[in-house]
Amino acid sequence: MGLGAYACLLGPSNTVPESGGGWSLEADPSALLIVWLTFSMVGLGALGVCLGLLALRWGWRPPAKTLLWGGLTATAVLALVPLGGSTDVQSYALYGRMGALGLDPYQTVPQSLIDAGDPVAAYSPQTWRDTPSVYGPVANWAFAAAAGLAGASMFKIVFLLKLTAGAAFALVALVLHRIARDPVRAHLLWTCNPLMLWACVAGGHGDVYGAAVVVLAFAVFLRPPNGPGWATALYAGALIGIAGGVKAPFFFAGLGLAWAARRSWPALAGLAAGVTVTGLGSYALAGPAAFEVLFDKAGDVAPTNPWRYLPRWGVETTHGEMASWGYAAGAVVLLVLLWRLTPADGRAESAARVSFAVCAALLLFSPVQHPWYDALIFPLLALMPATRIDGLIQWRLAAGTLGYLPGVPQFTGGPWPDPMPFIRDPVNNWWVSAALGILALLIVLALLPPRRGTPAKRPAESEREALQPV
Repeated sequence: MGLGAYACLLGPSNTVPESGGGWSLEADPSALLIVWLTFSMVGLGALGVCLGLLALRWGWRPPAKTLLWGGLTATAVLALVPLGGSTDVQSYALYGRMGALGLDPYQTVPQSLIDAGDPVAAYSPQTWRDTPSVYGPVANWAFAAAAGLAGASMFKIVFLLKLTAGAAFALVALVLHRIARDPVRAHLLWTCNPLMLWACVAGGHGDVYGAAVVVLAFAVFLRPPNGPGWATALYAGALIGIAGGVKAPFFFAGLGLAWAARRSWPALAGLAAGVTVTGLGSYALAGPAAFEVLFDKAGDVAPTNPWRYLPRWGVETTHGEMASWGYAAGAVVLLVLLWRLTPADGRAESAARVSFAVCAALLLFSPVQHPWYDALIFPLLALMPATRIDGLIQWRLAAGTLGYLPGVPQFTGGPWPDPMPFIRDPVNNWWVSAALGILALLIVLALLPPRRGTPAKRPAESEREALQPV
């Protein structure tokens, strides 16, 4: 993680956008140096997490609190250094500025602020200038609150949003420490995971807000030892609704709670009522445009989607067809995940297993692939028993992260040879798309039954061995 933090500290570059203020070394680093730092961070970070997960299976048991405090320290550092790896938070700031000015971010585009000479819009990123907000109403309200507190300064709004993202990341870590059956594994997957720290804290992506609310919902729902009553389920459902108000895919994380409450009609009714009031209610308050954005996003396609190679193989396809194939493949993957994922004994693990299966199936073959979307599945994976796909999920995150590095392609960089044309085309687009598709297939294949004559160890036995003290 130190490599990523150092890249941010160097100041405006191909990974740190200009924001009109802040503190840094103002070193004017070359594009070559930034590419080396960020790509090395991804490779070493993914390898370190996978080696840690492997060591756990071999009996390594470090103190969970040591990992927790180490991860929280890294979170604080990355929350304070300049924004890195993305310009999305600057877009959040613009949509928040619209809200603070009384404009509807679903009806207004950043270009209108630029044309009006707004001081925040002076640092608008090149992308999304003609696009209204694609985020949930709860996210837009949070952006507006930050903009209202920070005033007419892009740097101050971005800094406040990064602090908020760091606090949300830390909250997830603290809750996982309390409710995960194996907090050491949970901290490896989340708290001390350099790639999650980079996406959620250094990059400040709003998905971490949804992740924080989801883990709170799990903590509330699973606390009663004899199962949740109507009121507890209502609170948990309200939290799931808030998470869905941040981004709609977080609604799916509530399906595991519904599965855990399937034998209790009062609990199911409480969950449904809570989700309806806060989730659907937030979209209703935001107006019809919020629902339009929700449905338009379902047909979106990202540059790194795993279906991108089809035209190169001679299969001509539209974006709509890519989306349809992605969701059809996701339905098949969902059946495989529910069938073959490690069975869980307790309510917490069982709920997380179902939620992870649904959300992972949604992401694996989705035509919309962004690494920060994985904030939806990593807390759920951390709440489950260990699986044979833990490492593959981490390498998938690594591949997706490479697709969006260094993060600020329009920056000119220093006097060294510019590697960006090579990074933008074969690496960011084609190589990453191929890697995401291959890794998605490997994840599915890893869950299929082993060959005959090779008896597999029972998951429960494997888990007990993994949790044995040294």
